[in-house]
Amino acid sequence: MDIFDQISQEAQKAGEFIVEKAGVVKDYTVATWNAAELRNKINALYKAIGKAVYKAHTEEIDTAEEINGYIEELTVLKEALSEKEEERQLLKNQKACMTCGKAVSKKNSFCPHCGANLK
Repeated sequence: MDIFDQISQEAQKAGEFIVEKAGVVKDYTVATWNAAELRNKINALYKAIGKAVYKAHTEEIDTAEEINGYIEELTVLKEALSEKEEERQLLKNQKACMTCGKAVSKKNSFCPHCGANLK
């Protein structure tokens, strides 16, 4: 094998590596946008709950059923957000600390935020 064949093989390997990493970046970006969208929906539900509570208090209207509907929807969205955050952590080669819940590198033995043992 001559030098040009070696260069060609190395260039091909580099190209495959770049394609793979570009796919990971794309997946991470999509997961980040999805997580942001879920956070926006969650914040809108918190606002709707607050309005319903205020309405119940000021107008003496029973809004319990309305609030319960919001809370059910909020529970589903929070679960979806948790899954999306896990996906993002996996794509960044991270995991959540079991003590404080913050993202840490899979390489860490101890959480840099709370000091918990991660092994």
